[in-house]
Amino acid sequence: MSYVLSCIATEHNPFLVALAALMCVVGAWISFSLFRRARDTRGSTRLGWLFLNGMASGAAVWCTHFIAILAYETPLGLKIDPFLTVLSLVLAIVGTGIGFGMASSGWGRFAPEAGGALVGAAIAGMHYLGMSALDVEGFVEWTPSMVAASVALAVGLGALSLNRAMRPLTRWCHHGAAGVFFLAVVSLHFTGVAALTITPLAPVNPGQQPALWALAFAVAGVGTLVIGMGVVTALIDLRTRSLADADRVRLSTSDPLTGLGNRSQFNRALEEGCSWADASNGQFCVVLVDFDDFKSINQLRGYSAGDAFLSAIGARVMEGLQSGEAGMRLGGDEFVVVKRLSGNGSLQDFLDRLRALFTDSVRASGTALSCPACMGVAIYPDHGLSSSDLLANVGLALARAKQDKLSPVQFCDTVMDAAEKARRTLGVLLRGVVERGELVVQFQPQFDLDTGTISGAEALLRWTHPVLGSVSPADFIPVAEESGQIVAIGEWVLREACRHAAAWPKPLKVAVNLSAVQLRQADLPERVSAILQETGLPVGRLELEVTETSLMADPERSVAVLRRLRETGVSIALDDFGTGYSALASLQVFSFDRLKLDKSFAGDLAQSKEARAILKTVLMLGQSLSIPVLAEGVETEPQAAFLRAAGCPTVQGFLYSRPLSDEALCAMIAEQDEAGFRAAVGHG
Repeated sequence: MSYVLSCIATEHNPFLVALAALMCVVGAWISFSLFRRARDTRGSTRLGWLFLNGMASGAAVWCTHFIAILAYETPLGLKIDPFLTVLSLVLAIVGTGIGFGMASSGWGRFAPEAGGALVGAAIAGMHYLGMSALDVEGFVEWTPSMVAASVALAVGLGALSLNRAMRPLTRWCHHGAAGVFFLAVVSLHFTGVAALTITPLAPVNPGQQPALWALAFAVAGVGTLVIGMGVVTALIDLRTRSLADADRVRLSTSDPLTGLGNRSQFNRALEEGCSWADASNGQFCVVLVDFDDFKSINQLRGYSAGDAFLSAIGARVMEGLQSGEAGMRLGGDEFVVVKRLSGNGSLQDFLDRLRALFTDSVRASGTALSCPACMGVAIYPDHGLSSSDLLANVGLALARAKQDKLSPVQFCDTVMDAAEKARRTLGVLLRGVVERGELVVQFQPQFDLDTGTISGAEALLRWTHPVLGSVSPADFIPVAEESGQIVAIGEWVLREACRHAAAWPKPLKVAVNLSAVQLRQADLPERVSAILQETGLPVGRLELEVTETSLMADPERSVAVLRRLRETGVSIALDDFGTGYSALASLQVFSFDRLKLDKSFAGDLAQSKEARAILKTVLMLGQSLSIPVLAEGVETEPQAAFLRAAGCPTVQGFLYSRPLSDEALCAMIAEQDEAGFRAAVGHG
């Protein structure tokens, strides 16, 4: 090593050595920058980067070699063979290019090290081929051990450099790889030069030195051009990547249709706004906006018109917002606008401005389009002590705004929104309620007023939650209908009711309610038939009850389903008769097997002569249409006496029995005795 250092210090021109070192440092840095691009790409793009990588690394190694050769101060005349010189350049470019390609190929576990060793071998081959291109006026001798050491250094350091580039441990490994590559080139060259001994055969020709200097600068210039090409390419790629990254950031935070921020941007604005309010003792307002009937634009004019409408709305909102305000589109036709509230400015003025921005017609798809908008408003910290609470509460306010057509702007209301939150909680808890076994079916007996015997029973659904306890059907059934869960629940109730009824001591009818959602199922008759076959209940013992409201929601489809059910042999009853807006119209569209009077009629019999008159009229209507009538909600003996006198054949209510479990109902059926029942009624 001391001999090599001595050779560099005493036998080389320091300026040219520095120039060679500079060329090698710059070349190494550019080479590994290009290699990193090649490593991170695939296909033809990777081949392009590898080509530039080989050009830059090969040219850098070649220029370093020849400048350093020219720096070697020998009292001899030097001539250079152009063919071998060019061949050494080709070897450097091709060899290093293949080596870098192998290192990044992933062909094997040790591909990086093998590729690095090949790069080192290419450097060594270029060096000794270039040395053979020199025609020296003297006798040349080589020290084999030094030659072997130079090749070993090049191969070993080359393998180490690609190892660090492909298996980085820290972010500095990229620079370390370039540094090791520099050491591979320099150590090879100067160890190889130190292995050379020249015995002069003629005196030195001093006139050759200026030509060698000119050649050195020419080589450096060529290398600079080649390396410069790599530098420019790398800078262009860096600029392109920077623009692409900026585009990715923009696309990740903005809505492509409207240009407003997206949900990600809103989440960030929400957190920052709440933090600002805490720090400045201010308030932060969130306004959630949803168009009330946007789907009509899509349906009548097409989705392109809907997109054009939303785009125009976004542009107008972006232009109309002021300092401290920001608008985002969360998806679909849902927007949100946030505002930092300070002492200046009116909240009402802000909301009025927003209403105009969202509800005034816009020009889109060649016509004026407009759509009513609903707005929910919540203010931090008044309506939520955290960003998540604020977001949940503004959603509840928007839900109320969509329900109240007369007041499309609704502020967060703790009391009113608590009910909505409880309703949504029930919706969540209802998921999987059948699988968890939390539902049970009870039966309320129906009695024949003339004979006093049980004529059938109505299946009633009960839900007992492990935490909430018993939940009223009036609370959870509307939620189940809204969420669509009533389909699975209703099918379970029907199956359970039929299964129990099939095992009753007497072949009594069982009545099961159908929801409006179930009534819209086209395959409902097939489902009912499959359940009857599965449970073994005769089709004549099943009565399905529908309400006027569910029937008239979609009369054409509902009547078609009911007719197909009737064809299977199932009887159909009209439940809660008299409470709907079109009771008589219901009788016109379908011929029912039974009418069930709403319990409100029986409850008003004692106080209202109008109720008694209506009840008699309904009973007469049933008789004239040959439709049996059942009165619900009978709780007192006077009510029962009036119904008996008026000719009502069947009743159900607490006077006779509360809802019973299947076991209790079976016991009542088995033990019932007409005389005992009449006695019990008489003493009631």
